[in-house]
Amino acid sequence: MPRSYFWILYLHILAACLYTGAAAFVSIFLPVLRRRLSPGEFAGEVAAVVRFYHPFILVCMGVLIMTGAWYLTGLKAAMGPGFGAIFLPLGLKLGAVFLMVMGMSFQFFALGLRLTRGTGPAGNGRPLAAGTEERLAVIRALEKANLVNLFLGVLAIFFGLVLNKGF
Repeated sequence: MPRSYFWILYLHILAACLYTGAAAFVSIFLPVLRRRLSPGEFAGEVAAVVRFYHPFILVCMGVLIMTGAWYLTGLKAAMGPGFGAIFLPLGLKLGAVFLMVMGMSFQFFALGLRLTRGTGPAGNGRPLAAGTEERLAVIRALEKANLVNLFLGVLAIFFGLVLNKGF
């Protein structure tokens, strides 16, 4: 494999670390923030955090997918027929990444946009800010979605490490 694949792999690993670190940080940070602020202040602060967090992990996921595909293409060419040996862990990793992307889509579009744009459920145009309880319910769902995505990210990292050694 050309030397450029070495840098692609490191960029892939860096993006995985940034994604996992950011998801873990938000999972730890939100409960601490909830205890320290009033419910109204908490909902406003979480909306501000989400405005940075969601684009950041979207960029990380885009880098992960592009570098992974690029590296996998070179790996398939280099391994030839031996590529079948990594089929099971690779399939499990790609399955975890697929579920993670679906979970991130739910987190971004079903929850994050409702929180940052402030529209109520089913697009009825009622401001979400009209009820702090409704905003807090969206934030609780966002926290759960983030935890599931964090678990799937760690699972994808595990299967990526298994690619090197096998089961």
